[in-house]
Amino acid sequence: MSALITLATLLLTAIALTLFQYQQISRVMLTTGDELFERLSLQVETQLENIYQPPGQALNLLSLGALTATRTLAQRLPHLSSLAQILTDNPQLNSVYSGWPDGDYLMLRPLDVSENQHRFDAPPEARWMAWHVQNTQGERSVTYLFLDQQLGIMEARMMSDDGFDPRQRPWYQEASKVDGQIVTLPYVFFSTHEFGTTLARRAANGAVLGADLTLSQLSESLHAQRFTPSSQLLIYTGDGTVIAYQNVQRLLHTAQGTSLHLKRFNQLGSTLLATLAMDGYRQERRITRELEGRRWIIQQRRIGIRGTPDTYLAVMVPQDELLTEAHRIRSESVWLSLTICLVLLPILWFAGRFRHRSG
Repeated sequence: MSALITLATLLLTAIALTLFQYQQISRVMLTTGDELFERLSLQVETQLENIYQPPGQALNLLSLGALTATRTLAQRLPHLSSLAQILTDNPQLNSVYSGWPDGDYLMLRPLDVSENQHRFDAPPEARWMAWHVQNTQGERSVTYLFLDQQLGIMEARMMSDDGFDPRQRPWYQEASKVDGQIVTLPYVFFSTHEFGTTLARRAANGAVLGADLTLSQLSESLHAQRFTPSSQLLIYTGDGTVIAYQNVQRLLHTAQGTSLHLKRFNQLGSTLLATLAMDGYRQERRITRELEGRRWIIQQRRIGIRGTPDTYLAVMVPQDELLTEAHRIRSESVWLSLTICLVLLPILWFAGRFRHRSG
């Protein structure tokens, strides 16, 4: 009888220790998960700053240079090397340009993607394209220049006037009203009909310098920051309009009548995002949600990048993926403890019976 009591006591003690171990490891996992999630969220914000800050600094320097004081295409051609260097140093950019108060315009874009090669019917060997608009006493001329890698002119193409006036574009109008740098809300680019945002600043003589970043390029940069297979990242405005999402195909606009519209994040086909949208978009919080059998850690915060509009970042990570290794260790430790109990059970049983018979 005493052997059974001893056996039961040892078994209950082992079970209690196993449960205690499980709880302690779980508590440590939650603390570790919170710290890891915070570091990952800050990493995403740092990457976003790296997307905007270097080209912003380049525009600041460009506004102090001689480009904005030029008046003709011949005077502006030597400055293409400066624009090309900005694009080379910042591959996330789609183009860099300057618009003048008289309606003149000079833009440089890389032709390193086949879409642009086909869109502008560029020579196969061309690596850059410059677009110049000259407005002389109401007489407008539009020129496309196709350039090689060293910015040598391969072809100069006179184009019909498409009515483009930089002074009527959102980036010019917004930057003209302030002294510092601005980042526009998403709009449709004139020449490529892509959605994107523009970093812009006004120079001392009233010219406005700009750099375009397409939403596809921004989304690709965001996709590279995913830390687990199922994590979701997006950037959106205060009204919920998504300007970057890891799945670029879901971000593509839909046509409504004759206008093009970006989706809000409750329209991206994600149950998780649709659930979050029910609480409103202007959220700054850290929460957990149980959804579809998984526990999600979610952080929403306003992005504090200088010059950006009312813009927010959302980071959502399944807790089990965030701590995959810790979950494995916890499960293995529990199973190991239970296995030891099961192995010891018959040993203690036979030891007790042998001792009883010997007595």
